Amino acid sequence: MFDSTRKHPLLATMATRALVLSILLVGCSAQAPRTSLPPSTSPSQDSASCTQPQPAPGKLSLAGLAYGPSHTGQDPASGAFPSSEEIRADMCTLASLTHYIRTYTSTGSADAIVQAAAVAHVFVASGIELGRDPVVNAREMTGGERLALNRAVRAIIVGNEVLQRGDLSEAQLRSDIEQVRAKLGRAVPVTMADTYTQWIRHPDLANDVDFITVNIYPFWQGISIDSAIRFLDQVYTEVQKTFPHKLIVIGETGWPSAGPPYRAAVPSAASQGRYLREFLNWAQARGVLYFYFDAFDEDWKVDEEGVGTHWGLYQQNGQVKPALSDLLPSPAPATLLQRSYRDVYVGGVETGFVLGMDSSEHLHQWLTSNDGMLVLTYPANQQWGAMFITVGPPVPPGHRPSLDLSAYRSLVVDLRGAVDGQCVRIGIKGKDQPDNGSEVTVQRCLTTQWSTITLPLNAFTGVDLTHLYIVFEVLFQGSSGATLDMRNIRYSPT
Repeated sequence: MFDSTRKHPLLATMATRALVLSILLVGCSAQAPRTSLPPSTSPSQDSASCTQPQPAPGKLSLAGLAYGPSHTGQDPASGAFPSSEEIRADMCTLASLTHYIRTYTSTGSADAIVQAAAVAHVFVASGIELGRDPVVNAREMTGGERLALNRAVRAIIVGNEVLQRGDLSEAQLRSDIEQVRAKLGRAVPVTMADTYTQWIRHPDLANDVDFITVNIYPFWQGISIDSAIRFLDQVYTEVQKTFPHKLIVIGETGWPSAGPPYRAAVPSAASQGRYLREFLNWAQARGVLYFYFDAFDEDWKVDEEGVGTHWGLYQQNGQVKPALSDLLPSPAPATLLQRSYRDVYVGGVETGFVLGMDSSEHLHQWLTSNDGMLVLTYPANQQWGAMFITVGPPVPPGHRPSLDLSAYRSLVVDLRGAVDGQCVRIGIKGKDQPDNGSEVTVQRCLTTQWSTITLPLNAFTGVDLTHLYIVFEVLFQGSSGATLDMRNIRYSPT
């Protein structure tokens, strides 16, 4: 389809604009009507938990919204990703706010995001993350090509600001775009996202994409909030004049709610709200398609001039930011529930935690993981055995890192025994407590069916919750072997 039309520039332009507009135009106004997706080609999860109502009168809806799924303590750079359940809960809130989300990677949580979006009737502009490592890039492109088979994916964004960072040359980026296009299993518009300066410096790349995705941040240009929309309008007009025959989509724009000033640009809650209102009015007046940045604060983005953790419209805990509460729909109950937890092990060990094993005979290899589940096989002929999760690598008392979890009220874990009646002891430990088994533990007896164990933190008497070092431990005693399955270790505020 694409190759044949590209032989005729005018025909290609008309066909591509029609295709892209048919996919994106539904959300071009700030009060867009709602629509439904075609059925997904992949199995979907039950969406019964998504009971978020339609936005109330006077609440905004967005043409598109950037979505990073990381919850508190999760860092994709360290391989710590949210669970499918957490992503489905987020989607309940996203679906009340927009029809389209933009993602940035085709690995990690990408598949879960696309599946959840399909169920919630949300389109996805699916990102392929590109950098300097060709092996990682190849993995990303393969993932993006696979995700495009799902009908929820309505555009592929091959790389985000790779020219701005200097990660790839124009020739390398062009090659990657064409490789992705050649392997797509269906006709999906392809684009790449970069700053307006890079698009203007590399105009020939417009021939390789179906529409232009340009990131425009008055904040990062040091423009004051009073001049921000005027500056954005000037830049957008310049990009339009440079590419008169291409559809122009704003891939990112926004304003942080807190952090240090960047020249004349001052982050604040009031300025974030003002920028959101003025941008949406501008976009609606000019008929501009966009993906606003971004949905939720993400606490792993600590290396962006002190403002990286403050771009979200919703807080890390899922609550709408107070200064935006009169503009945006309230979060879905499922979102608030999932984001209220502090995960320790959900699908894998969360960032900042380390899992260890020991026994009386110093055996350390009696744990396996399988599809997000831990299987503990306590070896026979031991006096005791322990599986523990610490804040950072295990170290002796006096040098231990710690974490303040005093805001939480209970420890929650899913457990399953190999036999009915199997009992285990569960504990936690402060950074100054000795490693002599003197800590208070709580016993629970299990069945062969999964059960969610909720342990009030006040049951662990003598533990300093403001300086926790071992955030979870399972203790075995006696010479008989035992097997235990475990998943979803979390701290709950209730």
